[in-house]
Amino acid sequence: MPQIEQITLFSLILMRMSGFILLNPILGRKNIPVQVKAGMVMVFTLLIYSFSSTQVPEPVNSIEYAVILMKEFAMGYAVGFVIDLFFLVITFAGSVIDYQMGLSMATIFDPQSNAQIALSGSLYHTYFMLLFFAVDGHLALFKLLITSAEFVPYGQVVFGPQVAWAMTEVFVQCMVMAVRFAFPIVAIEFLVEIAVGILMKIIPQINIFVVNIQAKLIVGLLMLIFLFSPMSEYLSDIISQMLLTVQHIIKLL
Repeated sequence: MPQIEQITLFSLILMRMSGFILLNPILGRKNIPVQVKAGMVMVFTLLIYSFSSTQVPEPVNSIEYAVILMKEFAMGYAVGFVIDLFFLVITFAGSVIDYQMGLSMATIFDPQSNAQIALSGSLYHTYFMLLFFAVDGHLALFKLLITSAEFVPYGQVVFGPQVAWAMTEVFVQCMVMAVRFAFPIVAIEFLVEIAVGILMKIIPQINIFVVNIQAKLIVGLLMLIFLFSPMSEYLSDIISQMLLTVQHIIKLL
C-alpha cells in the first residue's frame, strides 16, 4: 500500500474511533480523564490499523479529504447519539416515577448532562451502567467498533434519508420503552389517588394533603423494591435492543 494511502487509512480510522469514544456516553464520560480517552482512541486505532488491509480512495484535494474525515467523525457521533437515547429512557422514566411519587422537586445534579435529574432516574441510570458492564455489553460494543469497517468501509460513510428515518424510529422506540418502564409505578400511584379520594369521601375530617403525600411516597418506595427484579430483566432487554440498534444504524451508514 502506498505511503499516502497508509496515512489516509490511519487518519480515517483515527477519526472514526475518536467519534465513537469521545462522544460516547459510556466510554466518553466527563469523569473519565482525557488521557484515558485519548489512550483508548490510539489503542483502538493502532489495533485496527495493524490488521486492516482496506483500500481507501485517495482524496482529490484537501477539501474532499476534510469532508471524508468529518463524515467518519460524524459516524461515531451518530452511534453515541443512539446510545445516549437509550440512556435517556432511564432518566425520563425516573422523572415520571418521581413526579407520581411526589418527589419531582428532589433532584440531583448529573455532571454528564450538566442538568438536574430525578432521584429514581439517577439510581436506575447508575444501575443500568453497572448492568451494562456486568452483561459484557462493553465487549459487544468494542466488537461493533472494531468490526464496523465490515459494514461501512473507511472513507465510504454516507448519511442518506434512511439514516434520518432510522433515528426517528429509534427516538419513538425509546419513548415507548420509557413509558413501559414507568407504567407499573404510574398505575399503582393512580390507584392510590383513587383510594385516597374514596377515603376522603368516607371520612371528610382527615387531612387529605398529608395522607395523600405519605401514602404515595410509601407505596411508591415499596413498589420500587418489589419491582426491582422485573425491572432488572427489562433493563437487560434494553441493553440488548441498544446493541442491535447500534449495529443497524452502522449498517445504514
